[in-house]
Amino acid sequence: MKVIDGMRWGESELLKKGIDNSRFDADLLLAEVLKVTRDRLYLDWDRILSEQESEHYQKLIQRRSENVPLQYILGRQEFMGLSFYVDERVLIPRADSEVLVEKCLDILRQDHKNELVRSIRVADLCTGSGVLAISLAHFFPSAEVLGVDLSPGALEVAQLNAKQLGVPVQWRQGDFVESIRGEYWDYVITNPPYVSAEDYRQCAPEIFHEPVMAFLGGTDGLDFYRRLANEIRPLLNPQGKVLMEIGWNQAEAVCKLFQLNGFKTEVFSDLAGRDRVILAR
Repeated sequence: MKVIDGMRWGESELLKKGIDNSRFDADLLLAEVLKVTRDRLYLDWDRILSEQESEHYQKLIQRRSENVPLQYILGRQEFMGLSFYVDERVLIPRADSEVLVEKCLDILRQDHKNELVRSIRVADLCTGSGVLAISLAHFFPSAEVLGVDLSPGALEVAQLNAKQLGVPVQWRQGDFVESIRGEYWDYVITNPPYVSAEDYRQCAPEIFHEPVMAFLGGTDGLDFYRRLANEIRPLLNPQGKVLMEIGWNQAEAVCKLFQLNGFKTEVFSDLAGRDRVILAR
């Protein structure tokens, strides 16, 4: 089988299963097998695949045709320009979450631009693969960042990512707000589970390969925001802030939860103009 034949075959197999972006996915999987970049496939389109390469490629196409996310097959996902390892133990990072990191970095730089160096403490609740905590520590190295997750498997992935990227982050296993009680924080960030039970049942099939605990936020998707709004104030320093990602239709409800607990709130949109991040102070 030539490279070009493999690309066409892979696309055809994925199309039969209704996989979106079939050609793109097939190309990336073949490039992974050959350990080359995607553009190299088109330069070496007449190269003959070895029997071992063909078998490996067919297995990867089979996995993708079963709706296994491409990121899990490749074992990586880019976020904030950094490459993160991902597998079935963690939620796949989405580009929408970059808005949360960017907004947090803007606030950190604004709050501390004229300040002598001091310890700035940031806690990332529901850290998963660690992309939020690691990105913040990478782009704002003077901050002391803690990543928390209930899942031991997720923390193993997060620790691996921090080591591979050479970023110092502390990690802690624990249940959301419970994990940081008795301490005081300048910033608490989180991308908590916020999908309602009804919305989850209607998700794309790839979603069901990701950890269900990373998605479900109770019947209405707001359980974690209720906990945060009710319990976080005693854990913040006087000027402490909370930044959280939300679902596109949750801004009003989440803002109300925090306002009822004495917080002022501000909503920020993603590049598509959808409500994506809330700042509570």
